[in-house]
Amino acid sequence: MEAVKTENLVKVYHGKETVEALRGVSLSVKKGELFTLLGPNGAGKTTFLRIISTQLLPTSGEAYVLGFNVLDEAEKVREHIAVVPQDVATYGNFTPWEYCYYFSLLRGMAKQKVKEVSERALKAVELWELRNRTCATLSGGERKRAIIAAALASDAEVLMLDEPTSGLDAVARRKVWSVLREMVEQGKTILLTTHIMEEAEMVSDRLAIINKGQLVAQGTVEEIKSLAEEKFRVVVEGSPNLLEKFANNYSSVSFGSKRVIYVNSGDEAIELVRKALKSGLKAEAAPITLEDVFVKLVGGVELNEH
Repeated sequence: MEAVKTENLVKVYHGKETVEALRGVSLSVKKGELFTLLGPNGAGKTTFLRIISTQLLPTSGEAYVLGFNVLDEAEKVREHIAVVPQDVATYGNFTPWEYCYYFSLLRGMAKQKVKEVSERALKAVELWELRNRTCATLSGGERKRAIIAAALASDAEVLMLDEPTSGLDAVARRKVWSVLREMVEQGKTILLTTHIMEEAEMVSDRLAIINKGQLVAQGTVEEIKSLAEEKFRVVVEGSPNLLEKFANNYSSVSFGSKRVIYVNSGDEAIELVRKALKSGLKAEAAPITLEDVFVKLVGGVELNEH
């Protein structure tokens, strides 16, 4: 049984303008995996998450969580999920401990178990020492981690996290990544939305790329990368005139004094680095990144094709 499954999910917002937020999205999330929904701002990620977490009605299509229909069996769905919304705000007079403790009690958990899961969750996000401080005295990142801890303490089978690390610094973000991977290893299913490429690449078992409400690609990180014809990138830096002359025979994109050149093989990348160094340019080669493929798939940057 899939943890999450959607079939031709459509959501249309009617107002001054008609907005098709989701255009027939069909995907499935396996039990016990971390599945990332990746896309630019406004792609439809949050709309998708709100529908499968029973917060929003779809215009058409079907959605299931652990086999329960999100429309007909919404109460059953809610018993098995925990949600961290994108722009959730904390109550200033609540402490991280109270967030974990009382929200878990509300789910019907026994008091002794609540104490255990709350302590484990707060330690996991490194808020144990701050557990009794009110959220009004915590930093923005610490407040966000308190909300994440409350979701972890819920002991829900499926966690739905909408851009949970937005606003966190690099150190805090990686701590959250570690916690999420530990939860998956313990058998939890996590559905994560993000527009951070490194995050998607580091934590995902599988992912889907969504753009303008449509599913563009889905699979493992390596499967997504394999969709690109070019397999390597060479970053060359130097004077604009020299760069233009050097790169005019390659597919490339410019960023000021740097140009990223895409090539098909490692041998070609190494040879290109040698040529660049001989020409007085700085250069380094590496396999293409998920971000490279993402940009090509969603049409974010025009390449100089030669």
